[in-house]
Amino acid sequence: MDFVGILDEYLRISRLKIPHGEMKLKLGIIGLPGSGKSTVFRALTGGLEGSESRKHRDADLGVVRVSDPRLDFLADFHKPRKVTPVTVEYSDIQGVVGEDLRGKTSTLDKFMSLIRPLDALVHCVRFFDSPALGEANPLEDFRALEDEMILSDMAIVERRLERVRKDLQKGKRELALENELLTKALDLLEQGKPLRCLEQTVDTDKLRGFSFLSSKPELVLVNAEEDKSREHIQSVLNELKTLVNDQPRISVDWLFADSEAEITGLSVEEAREFLEDLSLDEGAKDRIVRTSFLLLELIVFFTAGEPEVRAWPLTCGSSALEAAGTVHTDMAKGFIRAEVISFDDFRDAGSMAAAHKAGRIRLEGRDYTVRDGDIILFRFNV
Repeated sequence: MDFVGILDEYLRISRLKIPHGEMKLKLGIIGLPGSGKSTVFRALTGGLEGSESRKHRDADLGVVRVSDPRLDFLADFHKPRKVTPVTVEYSDIQGVVGEDLRGKTSTLDKFMSLIRPLDALVHCVRFFDSPALGEANPLEDFRALEDEMILSDMAIVERRLERVRKDLQKGKRELALENELLTKALDLLEQGKPLRCLEQTVDTDKLRGFSFLSSKPELVLVNAEEDKSREHIQSVLNELKTLVNDQPRISVDWLFADSEAEITGLSVEEAREFLEDLSLDEGAKDRIVRTSFLLLELIVFFTAGEPEVRAWPLTCGSSALEAAGTVHTDMAKGFIRAEVISFDDFRDAGSMAAAHKAGRIRLEGRDYTVRDGDIILFRFNV
């Protein structure tokens, strides 16, 4: 029985249905008022317009399919009934911070509550002059919103610490570790530093549930106008990189948001010519997605057959057992082993039969570390 036949047989025996919802990474576009977030949103989502009124919604949403030539190749080979890529969901979070809104706790808390469930942040920083806001000051704007998130996290840590310390006085010694971790977090926040600098601490079971804003992976995206020279843009990028160079899970990039938003309405050929006029090798959308994957330390593996060819995001360093659980929890529960071939080996072999004959398909156990581009068949029994 060939690779696809084995998969069909196991699905038939177990009567297991693979969920068909697309895997979405949730990224929020944030920034001070006037930073051009909505234009960035249109540029990254293919021209989707934000709603004019947010009375019934707190954030505009746009879902982007992650382009992957490997997925396209597998789809052409298998001719499946369905092709499912990884998708990214961008949220255009309403800008509610600024000097005019300081002290409006309910509004600020609502803004922060929208950010907490997100996987990562795209922090839009203005690098264009504005009649209303004046000359651009990217570093100052970056620090302003970072400070808001640090203060929000500090308030949460202080409230929880107060409760934990009272309970410790009552003899609840099981809270000693949480008290130690929160104290460490508060010390850092009081220095004006984000919690991503305590990556291992905030990722522990004791603190992960707080979803601290300043611990989230962040892409600082400089929104520049076209009349800014590349040298000037690079100078700003270098200053921002210097500012955050001691922080993990943060990256700095840039785009001409107005131009990128305009490109989304053009044909492929017109868009290519537009990019050439701007001396750009590619549009920002694909580049930003790649950067987001790196920030989140994600790889992609594939399941492939006649019913469906599908790409799955997975945290780098994850095991075959964890990958099986990503596809379906029953696969992890009844895991036997995984049949694995790299995409490059499959492409070079030309078929699964040829790959089998060449010894390119490996049998791996639950502890196997999945690699980017692996095509996996999970053998399991439930």
